[in-house]
Amino acid sequence: MCTVSYIPTSKGYYLTSNRDEKNTRSISLEPKEYNHNDYKIIFPKDTDANGTWIVLKENGDALCLLNGAFVNFTAKEKYRKSRGIIVLELAATENSIETFRLIDLENIAPFTIIIVQNKILYECRWDGASKYLVQLDNAQSYIWSSVTLYNESQRAIRQNWFANFINKNNTVQQSDIFNFHKNAGDGCIENNLVMNREGEYFTVSITSIVVEDEIVEVQYQNIISNNTSVAKFTKEFA
Repeated sequence: MCTVSYIPTSKGYYLTSNRDEKNTRSISLEPKEYNHNDYKIIFPKDTDANGTWIVLKENGDALCLLNGAFVNFTAKEKYRKSRGIIVLELAATENSIETFRLIDLENIAPFTIIIVQNKILYECRWDGASKYLVQLDNAQSYIWSSVTLYNESQRAIRQNWFANFINKNNTVQQSDIFNFHKNAGDGCIENNLVMNREGEYFTVSITSIVVEDEIVEVQYQNIISNNTSVAKFTKEFA
């Protein structure tokens, strides 16, 4: 849950995530549709905690998680609940932003969650003591890198890669976004968007949400197996 980009389009948006994980984590299940608290949502499932890092809602809203809030932190041995479960709890409500305002986050590890709700872009942070909620300009493109793996200098370099990518692509297609999230970098495997730090932490997948008119789907690529998949909501007919 360590690199996330948001790119607006003339008809909607793209929300894309590179998941960087420790080698002790299990392989996640590819995205599919679930009925969670009577809400239809699509997400890849983390089999260790049964949570997720990215969710698409049937109405076109989306949420995406990064570890940490503003600065790196020393993790406790145990927390009350996984951050991936918090993502699902926010997603399975009519108003994820209001739920974030009200939800109890005591003894939850710090996080950042990017939320697109009713076409409005929000940045929600929990630093372990306080919540922070900022509405962003949904007509602008953004990239976030987790503070737990990337220091301020590394995050700034990634911002430059992203700015150059946006400037060179007047009309961005999802294939362009996948290419950026898979290949952006300067040759340093430890800090490229697809990263590997001596096999201990490495990028395991790329997940990209597209919401444009009638297109509401999740594209997924397992970096380890190179398998790809697309998940869409099923249509129920009377």
